[in-house]
Amino acid sequence: MKQISNIAPTIFDVARHAGVSRGTVDRVIYGRGRVSEKTKEKVRKVISELGYTPNPNASSLANRKEYRFACIIPKFNKGDYWEEINKGFIEGAESIKVGLIHLDIHLYDQTDVASFIDACEKVIENKPVGVIMNAVFKEAVTDFANTLSAMHIPYAFIDNKVDDLDYMLYYGVDPYKSGTLGAFLLTTRCEVDEIALIRLIRDSQNKADPNAPRRHGFIDYIEENFPECIIHTVFIHPDDPVKNIETLKSFFAEHPGIKYIAMTNSRIWLIDEYLKLNPDPNRIVVGFDDLQRNLESLKNGNIEYLVTRHISQQSYKAITAFAESVIKGIKPVRRNNYVHMDILHRRNLDNY
Repeated sequence: MKQISNIAPTIFDVARHAGVSRGTVDRVIYGRGRVSEKTKEKVRKVISELGYTPNPNASSLANRKEYRFACIIPKFNKGDYWEEINKGFIEGAESIKVGLIHLDIHLYDQTDVASFIDACEKVIENKPVGVIMNAVFKEAVTDFANTLSAMHIPYAFIDNKVDDLDYMLYYGVDPYKSGTLGAFLLTTRCEVDEIALIRLIRDSQNKADPNAPRRHGFIDYIEENFPECIIHTVFIHPDDPVKNIETLKSFFAEHPGIKYIAMTNSRIWLIDEYLKLNPDPNRIVVGFDDLQRNLESLKNGNIEYLVTRHISQQSYKAITAFAESVIKGIKPVRRNNYVHMDILHRRNLDNY
């Protein structure tokens, strides 16, 4: 690798050639935070090959105080909702100018409350100046929030929240209203007498129910506007597509007249294979969030509508607003920051 331009290389050039973030390059140069030896070696090699010299004014940046924040979110696979949230946190932390941000992201199994508690204990060990989390396990979240308050550590919520806690801020959609919007979209064509509401099998103790507010909004809208409508609940597994097809096939064999289907979490794509195998031009399906697999289902016509938002933007805004408030010691301009909801249909998908 040789520098062939007369323009001095920048920290962004180093990051691009090394295949890491600007923040990682910064940590290698100034010896801040935790970086693996393999990554350090790669970054230093690129710095040498490019002939990069740190900005002489960067010493002032190196002297800025470092602030450790923690984020607690569910584990994710590639293409999952929480991968986008994680991406927004990382990009947001790297954009913050009021201090040097060290971001610890702790992942837990959202089907296991013990996994969440373990993540919380690790957070406490690191003594962050602030914590952002989502609220899958209400009781455990409440206990952890009370511990943080006792330690005078501010905390914020992303995606969902526990309303009666003393959190600093929240970023996400209004879950109840998003549920009513989904129900509205499902029922715009005609009178509806039966609906299949698809839910995920989560933890064995049924302590994890992060979509309860959205589901309540959905059900309340149907009960208010279609009081005679019957809502059937069908549980499927997040990791067993073969079993899911069998479950859906059995359910719809017993209820062949149901044409209206909804799922209030981000994984409507889990039923896409069944929909492909059993096409019905009169069927209406509504899901949530613009994950790539959901968008593919929307494109092929198996899903009629997606209620969504720009997922990574909400975590980007959450960490930047939260960090600024914590570091400056000021209250956020707005405590509950509800992001706008978008309605996607295959006819407007190309412009989104």
